[in-house]
Amino acid sequence: MATPEDFLSGPIPGQSLTDTPGNYPWEKPPEMVEVEDVVKFYINKLADQDVMDDLSVVFDAGLAISPFVKTLTTSGVMLGRHTIEAGMLAAPAVHAFVKAAMTSYGIDALDESYNPDKDPTEKEKKRLELRIKLAMSEAEEEGRTSESDPGVALLEELKQVEEEELGETSEMSEEVQPTEPTPSMGGTGLMSKEV
Repeated sequence: MATPEDFLSGPIPGQSLTDTPGNYPWEKPPEMVEVEDVVKFYINKLADQDVMDDLSVVFDAGLAISPFVKTLTTSGVMLGRHTIEAGMLAAPAVHAFVKAAMTSYGIDALDESYNPDKDPTEKEKKRLELRIKLAMSEAEEEGRTSESDPGVALLEELKQVEEEELGETSEMSEEVQPTEPTPSMGGTGLMSKEV
């Protein structure tokens, strides 16, 4: 839970405009420019048997592949590995690789978790956070650490990104979408008249 001190230690509006440029990884040129290189990077990272074993637990618990891939590519952008665009273009190939890998484990992983009756963003983030914690606690019980197991290191990286994103979304207020008057709402003007 956030304390009052946490809010006081955060950045002030406009602070990024006064900092020295290039302080953060995403402000520097990316390590990879070609989409093919980005795809190879993620597939090589995910093809490790330890990583797939840990991810199979998460996907078996019901996590959809799309939010996982989005979080993975977002962390790549934050760490300066590639641009947002390269991540977006590489995402379908990474998605297909993860889907095929989970099928080989006998897991029918969901592609999307969208339910129009629920708010998919907040609930999916909480669900992802819970599944990552479950997988990390299982690894901790088995004595695996991020230094000894690349799958645990990947889960810790995803957990950090999710925590940062949850912190940003909790500070934002909901935007109110203006509604335009329609004929059924009694709108005015020439085009609002019913025939």
